[in-house]
Amino acid sequence: MLVQTYYPQRLSPSRYDIFLASGWFRGSVMLYKMDLLCLDKEIYSVVNIRLNLERFSLRKSQRKIVKKVEERFHVKISNAFPNEQKELLYQKQKHKFQGFIHPSLSDYLNSSLPTSVFDTREVCVYDGDKLIAVSFFDLGERSIASLLCLYDASYSAYSLGVYTMLKEVDFGIKKGMKWYYPGYVLDSDSGFNYKLRLGDFEYYNSNKRWANFENFDSEESIGKLFKSKMARLKELFDQLGVPYTYTLYPFFSMGYVGFWSVEFVKFPGFYELSIEEDETKLIVSFDLDNLVFVVSKVVFASSYDHLVNMEVSEDFAESDKYLMRLLMISEDMAVENDAVSIIGWLTQKKLIKIED
Repeated sequence: MLVQTYYPQRLSPSRYDIFLASGWFRGSVMLYKMDLLCLDKEIYSVVNIRLNLERFSLRKSQRKIVKKVEERFHVKISNAFPNEQKELLYQKQKHKFQGFIHPSLSDYLNSSLPTSVFDTREVCVYDGDKLIAVSFFDLGERSIASLLCLYDASYSAYSLGVYTMLKEVDFGIKKGMKWYYPGYVLDSDSGFNYKLRLGDFEYYNSNKRWANFENFDSEESIGKLFKSKMARLKELFDQLGVPYTYTLYPFFSMGYVGFWSVEFVKFPGFYELSIEEDETKLIVSFDLDNLVFVVSKVVFASSYDHLVNMEVSEDFAESDKYLMRLLMISEDMAVENDAVSIIGWLTQKKLIKIED
């Protein structure tokens, strides 16, 4: 499945280690596993990475960052405690986040609940009494999961985002931890790649094994598979003169979470074809769970809009490349193994018109 979720009521440190080592992340009060993301008007594979702390040593450039910060500022590591200063940093920085955004820091960390099953710590950097950076990380038994870094942009000369990561790593080493999980990168160059400069990383591959990141091949990613299948379909549509609209659908994850009485669309992207039915869309996509092409009729799930209560980033809100409303399937119409066969079915059912 492209998305898996789990809401732990209890979670031992050793159990958390197992989740992290199996490609899971922590998001607020849930653990989740996601293979794809819609970002920057494109679809990407999520590539989990981790750092072996037993083999880590500071590089010269990293030692300079640490020295520069610690000669000038006061640093404190303690149990995580959201407060007004940290919330202010979050509100100032959240416009830079991509995708779905938690409305507040407390919501990001634990859905504003009074207790948490996670053992979360923080690195705080102060210029006098002024908080200029804070990062949050979870502890497992032998693992650290980095969650979020916030910093004052006016102190950008001090590389505070890199510094807090280095302090998390240092904390882990001193505690005898083995693994540092800073989240993920994507299967193409992106703004997430700064993490890779920290050290020699491993990545979680398609065989559910950790391997040296130097051996990562983006052409083998599930994101590239989806795009190649959809490109083949586009090629056939263009050859035949079939009109279509390609749409990215960030809400595809809703088809995998919860137990709904309806079937939400699970495709991160799809082609919409023209049909003469009010409020009904005819879509064609590639189903990555079953490796088949699918034709479906879908409608807006207006009565379920309340399920999506997070803010969205500017690229989602302002681009016509995304559909930012929940869709549910009203009828599964066809399943075929290849693009030619799905075109043949659409032609036979007279759902597409082929130009002469």
